[in-house]
Amino acid sequence: MTEKQSKTPISRRKFLKTSTLVVTGAAIAYGAVSVPLLRSDRLRLRPPGALDENLFLASCIKCGQCLQVCPPQVIELDDISQGFGIGSPYIIPREGACILCNGLPCVLACPTGALNHDLSLGKDAEMGLAVITNPDTCLSVLGVNDLVYRLENLGKKKTSSPDQTELKEILTSLIKKLTQDEKKAWQTKFALADISDNTLLSILKQSEHADLKWIINFAGSSGQAQKACQVCLEECPIKDEKPIVFVSKTNPDTGKKYVWPSVMKTCVGCGVCEEKCPTPAASVKITPRLEWSEKQTGIQTRKENLT
Repeated sequence: MTEKQSKTPISRRKFLKTSTLVVTGAAIAYGAVSVPLLRSDRLRLRPPGALDENLFLASCIKCGQCLQVCPPQVIELDDISQGFGIGSPYIIPREGACILCNGLPCVLACPTGALNHDLSLGKDAEMGLAVITNPDTCLSVLGVNDLVYRLENLGKKKTSSPDQTELKEILTSLIKKLTQDEKKAWQTKFALADISDNTLLSILKQSEHADLKWIINFAGSSGQAQKACQVCLEECPIKDEKPIVFVSKTNPDTGKKYVWPSVMKTCVGCGVCEEKCPTPAASVKITPRLEWSEKQTGIQTRKENLT
């Protein structure tokens, strides 16, 4: 019997079955590899101290320890759409930013060093950079006070009473910025012995839509209303490092002056500015892993030339 004759014929059914398994296996293998490759340009904002992305993904064992010890509970874990990155920790600033907790518990909890154990201070985190992505809506650029803006938006909602949670947050910030004479006007309006955080509940219990109109008008005429929004700096957990400075500029077409929030080298990209930005779509956003650069003019810029 020749070699050709000794071969066992392969049935059509067996051939199709084997081919299907091979094709399916190849598709699964390709999918597992291609998903992270196809999404590699979409960097996640990682917790403080994360190593360079490839090394981070290789070092992280997806244990979730960083998530468990995160005080504000803002760390999430990647799902299957991230391919080999599944289970890796990341942060969505608009939904909840990193507040650079004292001692950085997420870093201390990492068992592998995927979050660099040499990092001990939030000001050295280097997570990314803030970028003014929507200057047309930025309240600082427009010269609009953030508290007045938020109060007016509350007043536009067709409800019998304002959102108590948001109103309390606004009033807490507003009261801190009022002069003594302005606080006395509040005492008279709401019949209060004093005006402080402790009396907010009394104000909120009395507040109806008519009172909200009074509060809006009062806030708009207060001294603090003359100052445009600086929430991105005011809420920053490392604001003493001056991660944002407000630079006076002039529009070359209209001659109108405005203030530009310029992000400095000390910004670490924690995301608080994006979370707290009062515009419907954040006017400032975090770009993960982005490095800071500087123009010859001395005004901060970034590689995308968004400014």
